[in-house]
Amino acid sequence: MSERTEKEKMIAGKLYFSADPELAAERKAARQQQLLINREDDPTQRRRLVKETFGHVGNAIHIEPNLRFDYGYNISVGENFYANYDCVFLDICPISIGDDCLLAPNVKLYTASHPLDPVRRKSGLEEGRPITIGNDVWIGGGSIIVPGVTLGNNVVVGAGSVVTKSFPDNVVIAGNPAAVIKTIEVDSEEVMPLKQQQDRIDELDWQIVDLLEKRMAAVSNVAQIKKKNSEDFSATKRQEEILARVRKAVTNTEYEEAIIKTYKDMMKHVQENQEENKE
Repeated sequence: MSERTEKEKMIAGKLYFSADPELAAERKAARQQQLLINREDDPTQRRRLVKETFGHVGNAIHIEPNLRFDYGYNISVGENFYANYDCVFLDICPISIGDDCLLAPNVKLYTASHPLDPVRRKSGLEEGRPITIGNDVWIGGGSIIVPGVTLGNNVVVGAGSVVTKSFPDNVVIAGNPAAVIKTIEVDSEEVMPLKQQQDRIDELDWQIVDLLEKRMAAVSNVAQIKKKNSEDFSATKRQEEILARVRKAVTNTEYEEAIIKTYKDMMKHVQENQEENKE
């Protein structure tokens, strides 16, 4: 299997060197494209330029200047998309936005991040995680969405919010860090037909499987480090800490116990997998 390029690592959310010549050239080209987009007064021509730049664009979109982005090709927006003045898309990893979404002025979507370890950070290594926005989402002015966040359908984000974790459908969130302040009551039969819900489940299943694979790989790395250091494989205390954090992260108490049981079952199977691989 051939070695991944720095671009492939970047898009996959792996550690990569941003100074890579291919990426540096693409960022330079993106800056030039930004100038063309932001200087274009005609909305039709600006829309054409955006379609040439982004990875996917719906037919009915309108983006006010000044638009900022890193590469452009990692951005996907659906139908009836509107972004007000001075929005920022740091598209190190994919930014996916559904249909009928509204971004107020100064909204910032950050998929880019840096290692917490200072030695790695100074080495020039960077990383990122994708951002996924559902349909009919309205993000208030000055809000920041951090790497790895997924927002469900019909979510409203209050102005000035810092969204540090994912939220489900039909909620109003606000604050720093953002939290649910209201549930939106919708006519599910009229606004959210069965097929749309099933499609949403399918989309989430892909994301869940991807995250489970990444989690199991991280657990395997921990096991290898413990083996190398001759440390005890027992993880009871660690599992209790994880469950406590999961319980705290759940925003809908109706699902809390089911999610905790799911996590317990998942950790049990992961541990069994580790024991099998040790033999």
